[in-house]
Amino acid sequence: MSRPKLPARANTSPGSSSRPESRQVSGGSGGGAKRRATEKVRKVKACLKCGESIEDGKWIQMDGAGVMCDRCWKNMYLPKCRRCNLVIEKQAVSSSDGQLKGKYHRDCFNCNTCHKPFPDREFYVFDGKPFCKYHYHEENNSLCAATLCGQPIEGPCAVAHNGDRYHPEHLTCEHPRCSEKLVDYWEVDGRMFCDKHAQGVDEDEDDNYPLSNQRDSMLRATKRRTRFIDLAGLGQTS
Repeated sequence: MSRPKLPARANTSPGSSSRPESRQVSGGSGGGAKRRATEKVRKVKACLKCGESIEDGKWIQMDGAGVMCDRCWKNMYLPKCRRCNLVIEKQAVSSSDGQLKGKYHRDCFNCNTCHKPFPDREFYVFDGKPFCKYHYHEENNSLCAATLCGQPIEGPCAVAHNGDRYHPEHLTCEHPRCSEKLVDYWEVDGRMFCDKHAQGVDEDEDDNYPLSNQRDSMLRATKRRTRFIDLAGLGQTS
């Protein structure tokens, strides 16, 4: 009885195998389907706020099934600069005591009137807005009304009958040759005079005004009294 003949063994090269070729075809087809599905998902993503499709891939998952684009999310949830009204994404300037309303970009934080920055980091607040020293006092009606001054008053302040404010040493008789400080004074035709010059008396002149002119001047004069206040507290008005 003859022995059964064993099957011959053969070495098959990887390149000649049909299995890898089959996997390659199958894998290529599946990858394309996944890409198409992913593209389809991306196309249908729309912002809950603006309704526009999100094509840049930047979106935020909201509570529930919806998403929001990066721009709309920032506009809704990040603070806006009170000066330029744009979103503040990094450091914001604000007030810890609550006097300064809102927040600012660092570059936008400057005087509300002249728009100059605060080099020494000191600023004044009026009506919730930042100001430099001069324009704060302009808003606060605390610039000295004296023609030769016009500078901010911080501390003792003399208030005339018409509400004008002065450094106490600058509220003086309006006669051109008099510098007497006024506490009790006379108002004549809107001008402020000491007792002597309200009557038209001028010792530097050779002749005084006639008595009739003095009487006429006093008839038009109104007795006034200076009011003194203290503006030492920033933001104080009176």
